[in-house]
Amino acid sequence: MPDLSLPWMLAATASAIGALMGLMSLAVPRWGANVVRLAPAPDLKGGWAEFRSSYGGALVLAHGAVLLTLMMSAQAGSGAVMGASFAVGLYWLGMAMGRAISMAADADHGTRTRYNAAAIGFETLMGLALCAPFIAHLGG
Repeated sequence: MPDLSLPWMLAATASAIGALMGLMSLAVPRWGANVVRLAPAPDLKGGWAEFRSSYGGALVLAHGAVLLTLMMSAQAGSGAVMGASFAVGLYWLGMAMGRAISMAADADHGTRTRYNAAAIGFETLMGLALCAPFIAHLGG
């Protein structure tokens, strides 16, 4: 039986959101392109494959791994859950960190936007939710 504590439920919810975002990018790469505000270079072939792979398949499998360890926690153990969710949580926190650095360092390129500020909030929440099992473990 999976742990139904708040930290594990936060990680499960964030994992489901991340997996759904990946599925959307995998199925509709233009959706992923719009979310990250990028587009394939018109003079280079294969750009849509990047959205399906980097924003689609990678997100699906990374978040799916967390969901799988959460569902199999009785067999895998809490260490597996903490490791998987912590690693994917750091991925999201790294995105928030990179975006914050860009807003400060690249302000002359127009990076100080409401979108980027909101994205930092979303990425931080996703990261903390995914790190919740590890953080709860540290607290005893």
